[in-house]
Amino acid sequence: MVVGKPLVSIIMNCYNSDHFLREAIESVYDQTYSNWEIIFWDNASTDSSPEIAKSYDDRLKYFRNNTTTNLGMARKLAMKKTSGKYISFLDCDDIYLCHKLEAQVKLMESGVYAMCYGGSMIIDESGLVFQYKKAKNNSGYIFRNLLKHYEINMQSVMLDSSILSKYGYDFSDKLKYSPDYDLFMKISSERKVAVYKDYRISKNSLSVSSVDIIAMENKYTLDYLHAKNPKKYKKEFSSAYKKLKYYEIISALYKKDKKKAIGIVKKIFLSRYQFMFLYILLLLPINSKTILTLLKRPG
Repeated sequence: MVVGKPLVSIIMNCYNSDHFLREAIESVYDQTYSNWEIIFWDNASTDSSPEIAKSYDDRLKYFRNNTTTNLGMARKLAMKKTSGKYISFLDCDDIYLCHKLEAQVKLMESGVYAMCYGGSMIIDESGLVFQYKKAKNNSGYIFRNLLKHYEINMQSVMLDSSILSKYGYDFSDKLKYSPDYDLFMKISSERKVAVYKDYRISKNSLSVSSVDIIAMENKYTLDYLHAKNPKKYKKEFSSAYKKLKYYEIISALYKKDKKKAIGIVKKIFLSRYQFMFLYILLLLPINSKTILTLLKRPG
């Protein structure tokens, strides 16, 4: 415990993630901000992840679940182990820039915000940057903007734990892929959010294994929020629901079903220039893998 500095609990949810795990943990130990704890939640890994995690000092608190649960349940269980004033997240193949925690704590200590997040750099396995994702929003009530363009990266988030407990915010144990989208959208629909411009991650978060359920789970959240705000943000909710079709198109491309993808995009291509661009790509004589590469999705 560092006197005068609030504790930050950093949740690392892990399942068979030993390949980049040490680099991820070291990026926390290299922080310029020193008052933190790692809540390491092992979701019944069978590789060397447990041994790597246990090799660190008592600032890393190791917990192991007996069985592998879905991501929502794993995040929910890990949250119960935190004791910090603020809560951050780090996946086991991602890394923090060294001043990440310091910059965010400074923002959060203003007492104005329930949550903050930032931009990101996408890097490959060798550490080379191949994509920048700058946070476009300004701090404040940004729910309307997030409906139109969701830009929150999990690894850049910091939450005020007192706000979570006071208003009952938590991860849904029903969701396999998007418990973070569900929680952050619910918070932003009612609270002010701070936006800063720094962070990097090491992978594209839209994975082949999870793409099939993204639209379904994001719709679960949108339906809940729309029911609470049936007469507000009509244009923005319409935009968010159309974005669900984008994920259905990506899913079809992973399955090499261009015909299905074209059928979906034909219904929405006039609503956004991005959908128009995608429609043109689909009509070109190129295969699904090439289109996914152009969209910067893992093939």
